[in-house]
Amino acid sequence: GFMKRYIKFLAGISLLSLLTGCTSNNTATTGKTSGNVSNESVPDTVSKESVLNQATDGKQKSGKRVIIDQYGYEVELPEKIERIAIHRLLPLPSVYAVYKGGNVDGLVSMPPDSLIAAQNSILSKYAPDILNVSTDYYKGGELNMEELLKLKPDVVFYAGGDKERQQFENAGIPAVGFSTTADTSTIGVMEKWIEQMEDVLGEESKVNGIAEYAAETEKEILSRISDIPEKDRVKVLMIGHYSDTNFTLGGFGEYWTDATGSINVGKGAEGNINMEQVYAWNPDKIFVSTLSDFFPEDFYNNTTVEGADWSGVSAVINKEVYKFPLGMHRWWPPSTDAPLALWWIAKNTYPDKFKDISIEDKTKEYYKKFYDMELSDEDIDAILHPVKGVGRHYY
Repeated sequence: GFMKRYIKFLAGISLLSLLTGCTSNNTATTGKTSGNVSNESVPDTVSKESVLNQATDGKQKSGKRVIIDQYGYEVELPEKIERIAIHRLLPLPSVYAVYKGGNVDGLVSMPPDSLIAAQNSILSKYAPDILNVSTDYYKGGELNMEELLKLKPDVVFYAGGDKERQQFENAGIPAVGFSTTADTSTIGVMEKWIEQMEDVLGEESKVNGIAEYAAETEKEILSRISDIPEKDRVKVLMIGHYSDTNFTLGGFGEYWTDATGSINVGKGAEGNINMEQVYAWNPDKIFVSTLSDFFPEDFYNNTTVEGADWSGVSAVINKEVYKFPLGMHRWWPPSTDAPLALWWIAKNTYPDKFKDISIEDKTKEYYKKFYDMELSDEDIDAILHPVKGVGRHYY
């Protein structure tokens, strides 16, 4: 049940860094109100039972339910939730679509960047109605509450800090926080998002078993590479955001490199990266997310950012730059395709260890198993080779 997971969540998670990677480069502040629950506010002496009792006592008032979201805030939910808005969480509309088995009738509003990804991905075949979800609330690159209220959402799923939460509260929309750091693994975050949707919407996910598949994949990958000595481990640079104004690594690279046994050269690097750092790291391989509109050719031909010279970097000299695929969503942040990203990264990092693994076959099997879709070769090609123009436009 929810409380069991919540106690597990309390024990395991610190709410200090709420936001990385797929939403924004601004670090959100943690909530400072009395409603905020963090590790510190539950002393060791408190028993699980008393936490349970406190959390369930009197919460059923006037047909409304109260849940505690991933930022530790109490959220009072309406009895019926039929109209959902999503703010800033670019991958969440696709995770919601899979949670609902392809039916997105309940989704009334989402970020424009989620729509851009959907228009250029297989998600539009799986959940065609996703293309009709309104993005008007974010026209011009900022939140327009008037436009959002026109859509009469019963609840908004958001990422962010106090500012966002306050905006929704003032507008009278119950706001449920979804954290991009709700777990240490990208796949764990996606699972926690699904669990929270189950709690809020009161229905089980239509698609199950992704976490188990991911755990098996992680195990298999690590067993294949376990005999590679440290000195022979590949040095990898994972790039989350890269444009004229922004060169940041984002928060997901660490999980991907850990799970696939490479050395994450940018580990711990925060804020904007410069070329001097890149030269010092001299990565063997570079993986670029689809939040950036640069492709391997841009690195090879030096057509990335004006003044940036990649020609001396080992990965570029050896033509070892890889563009993340785009399936149900981008394979870089939390998404329901994340286990496939593990195979794809592992095979590109250590091809000799994964000669027998065909990413095309794995993708085909996975889409049949979890989405009940028969992919054509064209579909698979489109997933593994995303088009230009799907980068992040707004935030």
